[in-house]
Amino acid sequence: MSAGWEPTIPPVDEIRSWHPEDRPASPAQQRKQALADTLRALIADVLMLDAAAIGVEGFAEAEELLGKARAHVAGLPEIRDKGGLFGNPEDFSMFVRSPFSGRCNALATPMTMAFEGKTTKAHATYGEAYEGPRGSVHGGHVIAAFDDLLGVAQAASGSPGLTGTLSVRLVARTPLHERIDYEAGVESHSGRKVVAWGRSYHGETLLAEASAVFITPRGGILAAHPTTSD
Repeated sequence: MSAGWEPTIPPVDEIRSWHPEDRPASPAQQRKQALADTLRALIADVLMLDAAAIGVEGFAEAEELLGKARAHVAGLPEIRDKGGLFGNPEDFSMFVRSPFSGRCNALATPMTMAFEGKTTKAHATYGEAYEGPRGSVHGGHVIAAFDDLLGVAQAASGSPGLTGTLSVRLVARTPLHERIDYEAGVESHSGRKVVAWGRSYHGETLLAEASAVFITPRGGILAAHPTTSD
């Protein structure tokens, strides 16, 4: 880590999605998170179904019930009506929408993140939906999770950017159904370039280590993202 470097807070509140600021969820957001938790459980349940034992006809009722549930949810107001994720800051937060740390994204574990001084700490527990080799998290998911983690860590530089390069060394298998701990931070920040590092552990065992270069777009992070949906 570069001597004298200190994390700074971006002055514009609108870019908080790209800065690791985890605000308390409103009561409505808590209900949305609960719905995502149910969907995560459903994903795991469907994955483990015994198709041969159930048979073709055995799926009919489940398909009908899920179809009704989806139709109901699709009829509720959407953030697209306000211009997409940018139209509602509460739903735009990284910790709400991210496919790795988003509590309202059913694709996410989710990974829980917090700041401890200059270091970003995180933890996650992965189920069968993330399995690669038997009993282990898929290597592709292990690598991609570092992109999210280091992306949060590098935003503390005050100049959040987009991933330029990401290098991950897989030291040991990442087990399923066990707490995996992460740490990450900024090694250096020069102009529009931020270099970040990260590591993951199972207990005291090092599982993987990563480094990445992030580049802040000319004009800032918001210049690289549309503010409306098509």
